[in-house]
Amino acid sequence: MPAKKDQPATKGGARKPRKRLGLAGRVAMIAVAAAFVAALAQWVVTPILAQGEIRNQRHIAVTSGANLLADVARVHAEAGHWAEIPTLVNALSNGLPEGQSAVFDANWKLLAIDGVDAPLPARATLDELVKDPNGIFKTGERFYAARPIIAHGEAFGYALYSFEPRPFVNTWIMVVTLNAIVLSLFLLVIAPLIYRLARHALKPVTDLERRIRQRDAKDKSKLADSSDDRLLKPLLTAIDDVHERSEAAMRRALALAYTDPVTRLPNRLRFLSRLDATMAAGGEAYLAICDLDRFRQVNVTFGPRVADLALAVVGERLRAAASATGITSLFLGRIGADQFGILMPGATQDSVKACLSAAREAVSEAISVEGHTLRVTASFGAARAPQDAQSGGDLLKQAEVALKEAKREASRGIAFFDQSLLDRARAQSRLEEELRDGLDRGEFVAVFQPKVKFETGELVGAEALARWRRPDGAIVSPGVFIPIAEDLGLIAKLGKQVMRDACFAAAGWNRRGIISSVAVNVSPHQFDDPDFVGSVYRALDESGLPAELLELEITESAAVADPDRVARIMWPLRNRGVRLAIDDFGTGHSNFAAITRLPFDVFKIDQQFVRALSTDPHAPAIVEMILAMAEALGQETVAEGVETKEQADFLLRRACTIGQGYYYSPPLPADEFDAFVRSYRPRPADRFAA
Repeated sequence: MPAKKDQPATKGGARKPRKRLGLAGRVAMIAVAAAFVAALAQWVVTPILAQGEIRNQRHIAVTSGANLLADVARVHAEAGHWAEIPTLVNALSNGLPEGQSAVFDANWKLLAIDGVDAPLPARATLDELVKDPNGIFKTGERFYAARPIIAHGEAFGYALYSFEPRPFVNTWIMVVTLNAIVLSLFLLVIAPLIYRLARHALKPVTDLERRIRQRDAKDKSKLADSSDDRLLKPLLTAIDDVHERSEAAMRRALALAYTDPVTRLPNRLRFLSRLDATMAAGGEAYLAICDLDRFRQVNVTFGPRVADLALAVVGERLRAAASATGITSLFLGRIGADQFGILMPGATQDSVKACLSAAREAVSEAISVEGHTLRVTASFGAARAPQDAQSGGDLLKQAEVALKEAKREASRGIAFFDQSLLDRARAQSRLEEELRDGLDRGEFVAVFQPKVKFETGELVGAEALARWRRPDGAIVSPGVFIPIAEDLGLIAKLGKQVMRDACFAAAGWNRRGIISSVAVNVSPHQFDDPDFVGSVYRALDESGLPAELLELEITESAAVADPDRVARIMWPLRNRGVRLAIDDFGTGHSNFAAITRLPFDVFKIDQQFVRALSTDPHAPAIVEMILAMAEALGQETVAEGVETKEQADFLLRRACTIGQGYYYSPPLPADEFDAFVRSYRPRPADRFAA
């Protein structure tokens, strides 16, 4: 199909772009249009403003016609040609549009009439008209005027003249149209001249426009330096200022879009972009993920501001440690809330190991921010391209798998991806899904381990422990499923279930006079549940167990991490009568000042010290110190992991109150625990044992 004339086609078939008007052409067009609009506005407005004058001219026209007819008739009468009046009337009737001339004798008898066939006014109206020399009568759109014909002092008759002017709108439109046509022709004639004048006047501006369009994007020189025109200089200076501000705003926007505001490191978006570019370029590269261990606790304990400042310090330490290893092209960024990514193209595994070891050591140093001293540790997972993955997303996933292994092996803290880790991760994912389903199906049950008073051998209570009984009858250790439940955020639901089972079981035992109290472990993650205290109240109320027969066990590390928060949560329970025990005492960095502020009733000595009494020369001293402190505070003591008579005798001699362990009984399901209690006979320890 041939190209249209106004859109010529190129050789390849593409249409050439239409030529656009330049600046001079646009100015000329604006000038012509402005002149046309201004004239048109004048033509439109002027008749409207002149309507009063138009009405006055109509009055003058009709009175002039009547006066002329009367004067000519008078001349004819004076000359004795009164008989020629009809001829006179015929001659004067066509002077104005829709004109009508009429002459009457002295008695208002019509002598002659000519013009349009229009009705004559009534006799009374005519009498009134001739009395007023300027009188006008208007009916509809028609104007009438009447004058007396007086010759030689004698009234020969009367002259009547009338006309109907053309409608104002029609006249107005006709005039405007005619003037518009004339003006358009005139402007078309002078438009080339206006264009030449505009082009000459705007030549400096058009030259500047052409230079700006041809200017190289990399040219950073100022436009104001390229012209000495005194009129253009201020304009060019203003353009330069606006350009600099827009570039600065663009740089700030890019910085905000691709930079983490806390650490000033590249953010996740920029890091992943660099990762994809590195993978696309080919070659070997290592990706490492740094994850801060339990950093969420820092946020909860000290607040988000301190946590952000700590993250900034960690980011700077990672940067310094990575740079010190000498790995070239290293790229560091923050890719998560407490995660950092380290991309190392061309690095060897040994250099990566050295880099991550140095980074881990640097992160673990004490951090002092706003009067607080923090200690955080980090785990690192690394994967290598292209051996482990072919794309950036897959490499990131493999590094995450390695990171989980590093967190599992907390002593090492660094792990590299291999296929076995992936298999283990998949098995872990299946286990997580089974845990969710098992919790919904009620597969988690409480088992109970007896607590025995050393001095009398009396059974004084039990500790409720969670167990996962799979559909195939297999029992999963708490050491396996508790960390998973905490990571998945299911520990609160699991804790409520165990709490309820323990309270109902203890209430049943007490109704039968079998046992007095039950202890339940509380995970630190359960403190994050706003319904924790309410769930304990409901378990007590629904089971009917007296509050003083329930004991909640909290680990020493959780108590010391944020003692004020623990106290705030536990005091309402303590005031109701619930007893509180500090579990695994001595295993952490004991803060005795913090512990004494908490409302504890019982110290539980961790089983690792009890088991080491016969093998570790320091264990007896540690146990004696814990017992002495508990005695000074007036608190009860419970020793976990008692497995031999020798351990029981030692603890008895050191005035430990209660023992718990396989020496008495392993943890038992509720029905087996009932049978155990019914068959149990107190076995007092020999208080004088050597």
